[in-house]
Amino acid sequence: SPQRISRVWLFDRPNALDQVTSGMLVFSDGSTVTTGALPDDAKRGLEVTFPPKEIKWLIFVVTGVKKGSPNIGLSEIAVFRAK
Repeated sequence: SPQRISRVWLFDRPNALDQVTSGMLVFSDGSTVTTGALPDDAKRGLEVTFPPKEIKWLIFVVTGVKKGSPNIGLSEIAVFRAK
């Protein structure tokens, strides 16, 4: 069912080999939000905030990585309801 959200945290893989340096959140309402680099060790997440939107799903698309990254992806994604 649709959820009203306004914040996402993205956590990189927990090693020094891989790093997402840019990405894009794609939402079911057709909107997108671009991101910069994620902290490289997964001890901290990148907080992405945006005006509240009601969506059914979201996708994170990796658009850039650190040179030599052998395994690209996230260790965690957290989605928060709008207040």
